[in-house]
Amino acid sequence: MDSLLPQLLAFPPHPSPQPPLSDSAYDEGIKAQISTLRKSSEKTLRQQTSGGESPLDVINPALNTVPYTFILIAYMSAYSKHGQKVIKLESLWDKITIYLETFDARQMRYLGPEFIDVCDRAASISTNAGQRALCIAPIRDALLRLNPSGSVLTGLHIYLIKYALETRSYGVIAPIVEKPVLYYPGANDQLKPKYLCDLSLSPAAYITINSGFLSKLKSLDIMEYFYNSGMIMIGLRRWEDALDCLESVITYPAKEGAVSKVMIEAYKKWALVSILAEGKLLTLPKTTSSSAAKSYHVLAKPYEAVAQIFETGTASRLKAECDYSSSLWQKDSNLGLILQILNAYQRFQIRNLGKVYSKISIPELLNLTMSAETGNKLSGPNEMEALIRNMIQDGSLMATLSNPPGQPAVLAFDNKGPILTEAQMKAEFAAAAARISRVTQNIKQTDHMLTHEKEYIAHMKKQKASMSKFGTHDQGIGGEMDWNVMDDEELMTGVY
Repeated sequence: MDSLLPQLLAFPPHPSPQPPLSDSAYDEGIKAQISTLRKSSEKTLRQQTSGGESPLDVINPALNTVPYTFILIAYMSAYSKHGQKVIKLESLWDKITIYLETFDARQMRYLGPEFIDVCDRAASISTNAGQRALCIAPIRDALLRLNPSGSVLTGLHIYLIKYALETRSYGVIAPIVEKPVLYYPGANDQLKPKYLCDLSLSPAAYITINSGFLSKLKSLDIMEYFYNSGMIMIGLRRWEDALDCLESVITYPAKEGAVSKVMIEAYKKWALVSILAEGKLLTLPKTTSSSAAKSYHVLAKPYEAVAQIFETGTASRLKAECDYSSSLWQKDSNLGLILQILNAYQRFQIRNLGKVYSKISIPELLNLTMSAETGNKLSGPNEMEALIRNMIQDGSLMATLSNPPGQPAVLAFDNKGPILTEAQMKAEFAAAAARISRVTQNIKQTDHMLTHEKEYIAHMKKQKASMSKFGTHDQGIGGEMDWNVMDDEELMTGVY
């Protein structure tokens, strides 16, 4: 290894030369280094130094990502064959996590197959050790390091979100789910940048099938990702975000006259979540196909009935409707959301009173509102006061509760919302500016693809012609899919 190390560490030059290497020189140097390493045997890469050190302890993954990647894969491969005779699991896992959190993203653009290999092996190691949840955070960090915008959907996203659901690691996977997906495998492969190391490139230009980061995904894979993303947000009780995720499923292009099972199940959840977010069934997005909309209204009538009663009916009627269809909610794995809706009914009543009253006493609230969980009023002022305090504490009610001497407690609604400090205002503006900047960059990239990339335009024309002739590709529409619905009661248990 002593004779090989200088060659492994020769690129990129450190410290960085001034002026920095041109994209052409960088591209030539890293490709030559990768070519040499791909010809090296695993045994050669695992050779120790003359001092008895592992090359993983000598090479810095943040500076020399390319050689570290190949050496790490060699050790992971040996571990899968020979176990801890080669390297202790704890030591190997430390190397893997440090690497995934610190690699150089520019060098990694040239290592698509190796990046996927490391992540897949890491997932396999944690799964075989009975601790699947351990791989979620490091792979999440690696994906965001490679593509901070999260705009390109990969196969890693697909299985990582499934792992998060299985292990209830909702908060861990949330930073991935929060990122808007704009590009899918295949569509962006028409982009062929001259140099992958060009720092001005959009992630859609270097995270492609050709670069080894992506494999083709079926329509079901894409819909399932957004469905599972919605489930994650439901588990976190982030209703607005859950609506956004589920909307991507229910508006997915469908063949005329039929929709897939996952779209129907997504609509059922979307209908329930819209009640929790807005207190009513929202209007379907304009991008929903007419055939899909018809199917939703026919196949999800009980769900729409619940929404109608929630908005205009009484607590006792809502409870009766939910009790009557309890077997359906269980069958559809939506009982947890139904229970949330029953709990939310009185809370919405209380908030809506803020549109009429500026102040109201607790006894008056007790008389004007009903619990849909029992179909009756709360037991007394103390229970109502406890509910109000809980709503104020969790941020669902902007109000203050006062206790005048010798008089019932009074609720004062605050319809102006919270007053932000100057620091909070600056933070809000900065976050908004960052979001606008990201959206603007994505719009520019998409506009460029649609107006300047001849290969991409030809690809889209071919796709459109194919869809017109044969219908939407590979959706399995109208037939049964190998797809199961996760029980939402289990999903929302023990979140906090």
